[in-house]
Amino acid sequence: MASLGMVTLVMASVVSGCGTKTESNPATAPAATQNAQEPVKLKFAMWEAQGDLDFWTEKVKEYSKLKPNVNVEVLKVPDNKGQYLKVNLAANDLPDVFYMKPAALQVYKQALQPLDDLPVTKDNKYVTKIDGKTLGLPLVSFYEVVYYHPSIFKELGLEIPKTMPEFIALCEKIKADGKYVPLSLGMKDSWTSYPFMEFGPHVLSGDESFLTNLPKNEAPFAANSSFDKAAKFLQEISNEKLAGPDPLSISFDQQTQAFEAKKAAMTALGQWYYPGYLDKVKSEDDLGAFVMPWRSSESEPLTAMTMSDMHVGISKNSKNLEESKAFLQWVFSQPVYGAYLNTSKQMSTMSNVKSDNAFFDKQAEKAPFKPFVYNASDEMYNKVKAAAQYDPSMVAQDIFAGKSIDKLEADLNNKWKKAIDSSK
Repeated sequence: MASLGMVTLVMASVVSGCGTKTESNPATAPAATQNAQEPVKLKFAMWEAQGDLDFWTEKVKEYSKLKPNVNVEVLKVPDNKGQYLKVNLAANDLPDVFYMKPAALQVYKQALQPLDDLPVTKDNKYVTKIDGKTLGLPLVSFYEVVYYHPSIFKELGLEIPKTMPEFIALCEKIKADGKYVPLSLGMKDSWTSYPFMEFGPHVLSGDESFLTNLPKNEAPFAANSSFDKAAKFLQEISNEKLAGPDPLSISFDQQTQAFEAKKAAMTALGQWYYPGYLDKVKSEDDLGAFVMPWRSSESEPLTAMTMSDMHVGISKNSKNLEESKAFLQWVFSQPVYGAYLNTSKQMSTMSNVKSDNAFFDKQAEKAPFKPFVYNASDEMYNKVKAAAQYDPSMVAQDIFAGKSIDKLEADLNNKWKKAIDSSK
């Protein structure tokens, strides 16, 4: 995730009742300085989210009709953790336009074209400044939820939990019944733990600048810290077998398949999973969602980790820089971006294009919450994290493997302090 380790599974199905409000202006071809007759080829790279690949592969054909001299090639890159184009970066051969995770803005910042002069930049609500410059425009925003089957909750007399202890009690009641796995979790693919060990400590801290402040603390992985609380919460899920007998042997695909087949009562993922569920199940009649209650009592605020993602940037060394800018303008134009949101079912990042997702609006009415904004783009945090080789998803796997949390925390603090010292 946010690193998310997470894979954005936006699917190309349009669901009745969920749409996107946009102005009715037709898509037009933005102007570029190249001669209109000069052949231009642009490379548009994204990670392997099949819905995005399908959507943009078809959509760029419209761009070529608007500008017949421009051919846009949609490329798939192997992962979304910010490392996929480092070879290209070293060879000064980045694609013209490409997706990045928020933290990757720091990785590629020297090779990115500032976008502050683009008209669409001023309309993007989640712009992240790196050294005072806008280097990528986020394509989507979303928040994290626990998906559940209302029919199972009704069958077992369950209610949406309001606190962390209530969530554990809910899982224990489902397990005691014996018919369903309480929480489907595919820990064989370590990234699936991101709602717990990447986002949990952040939300529990109550500080949206938590990651920015982390390098200022030489021992952040201590007893009673927000990390410690999240780790022990996940440890209880592991020890009590609330995610099944052996989640380390379960992949992400198996995790979602178990939930979709109603073998599991719940699964924890972002809004991005919703289109994938619909694509498989074809109905939302037995689907509900609530935010993970990262609080010990109802007197504390109920918040949901909310983030912008899939930042689209331009290589400053593109041979067709002005045409790349014109293309990015087109991507975020109201008709084109509105069509993308209708397909992906995610939240808009643009002030002039509004998402209208009836499912999540309905779920939020049952348990109102406040957004908690995720920000992992701080340079020092990413430098220290890399030097310490800190990976929350690997920590989660260690917890499920039965390793001592005290030992994990001691090792992490030792590496973290050394990383801070080496980064000064």
